[in-house]
Amino acid sequence: MSDDSTSEPRGRQLRPGQTSRVHVVDVTTGEDRVVFVSDRVLVEAPNVWIDRAGTSDERLVLNGDGDLFTLPVPRTGVVLDENDLVRVPMDGVPEINNDHVLDPSGTSIVVSARDGDLYRVALPEGTAAEPAERITDAAAAPVRRKFYLHGIAPDGSSLAAIVGELSDDGVWSTDVALVDPATGEPTFVTRDEHADDGVVFAPDGSALLWNSERWEPEPGHAQLTRLRLDGVPDSTAEHPALTERAEQLTHDERVNWFPHPSPDGRHLLYLAYPTGTQGHPADRDVELRMLPGDAVLGTTTEAPRTVAVMQGGQGTVNVPPWAPSSTWFAYCDYPVD
Repeated sequence: MSDDSTSEPRGRQLRPGQTSRVHVVDVTTGEDRVVFVSDRVLVEAPNVWIDRAGTSDERLVLNGDGDLFTLPVPRTGVVLDENDLVRVPMDGVPEINNDHVLDPSGTSIVVSARDGDLYRVALPEGTAAEPAERITDAAAAPVRRKFYLHGIAPDGSSLAAIVGELSDDGVWSTDVALVDPATGEPTFVTRDEHADDGVVFAPDGSALLWNSERWEPEPGHAQLTRLRLDGVPDSTAEHPALTERAEQLTHDERVNWFPHPSPDGRHLLYLAYPTGTQGHPADRDVELRMLPGDAVLGTTTEAPRTVAVMQGGQGTVNVPPWAPSSTWFAYCDYPVD
């Protein structure tokens, strides 16, 4: 952690009386335990990393203060703090936001920077190229563009991202795109006025899941959405007709964001905001909800169950929070005294 009190703050900061916490939840027992608490640094968006080159210890990867950190998952009864965060070197990468996803190889992570581009960063025991590799070139687009990463294909061949573009009249649009990790070129899956976010791959790579405002005429009604990928051309052309094949997965009064299927496909975790919420603001009364994995296939009739209630939203589960074993997941909350 930086001790330079004269520097400009980077990233989100805690409000007076607020703490940043990280939880891990056992899916079988429902046990929810706090593993990290800090009143100094606000951490967000946990990924779960297993060091495949070393001890196989489970660690979390989180962002905070514009940087990226790893955090060991402690044994039961132990709660860590900011002194246990280990900074990940990111030479050549500007301040990052909370959209970062582990590469399936386990050797690197792709991060979204505030300059609008995606970068590949080697994890400490990884073998990815160093320094960090810039994947996209937002500045080369004919309009102002920003990339926000939320998912990576199981074989690493494609990045699932939201592309934000600023129109001539000063309005941002957000569309789903598949980004080639070798060239940085996006294939737009949606290209319309409907706000989209949080796009990830189904565990087998057969579909995309995201949250979208396309199901109601007025904003503040985001619902989970699926698009099967069979038949999607492998090119950088735009394919707006694909949105006609999109299917609505949730149908309730909550505002549902950030779908996260478990790696084994048995569960679908997501964040539920109060009715009428626009965007994904921080510091709201939110719930983490779970559906059976069959929801990804559109074949379940079960109602979602609530697995956690908290003060959170932005930063809670912006990116995949599942352990590779699918037996637990992590999330962040931000209570105020």
